Amino acid sequence: MSFFSSLSWTRGRGFARRCALAGLGATACLLASVAAGAQAKPAAPTVSAGVGSCSAAFTVVNGNHKPIYDAQIDLTFHYGFWNLHKTTLEAFTDSNGKARFEGLPRAPKKPLVFRIRYRDRRKSVTVNPLDECKTKRRVVLP
Repeated sequence: MSFFSSLSWTRGRGFARRCALAGLGATACLLASVAAGAQAKPAAPTVSAGVGSCSAAFTVVNGNHKPIYDAQIDLTFHYGFWNLHKTTLEAFTDSNGKARFEGLPRAPKKPLVFRIRYRDRRKSVTVNPLDECKTKRRVVLP
């Protein structure tokens, strides 16, 4: 005598079917969540200026080409009529050394200068959105 047949004797016919369906449903949900978790790739920290359509993505690595976690990337730029508007953006890299800036102006008066810092190491990277609107940079901090 099987487990489900013994349940149907004590609880009635519908009880065994409900238990079996509940078990199958729970298993299907568990498998779906595991599959979704395996496919999800964490996105790099992203900061948006909301001024234009350009972007700059950075990967910060050390001298051994290993990613640097928690490196600070700053950007200050002026835009608008007579450059009266000023925006300061700041992002920190994730465990893969990545950070991203979006919504940057397409035609700033001066090229954008990103300042990258990690502990006592510093470097500046200049990006001109007129030449490269969607740029990716790999920055080595020795």
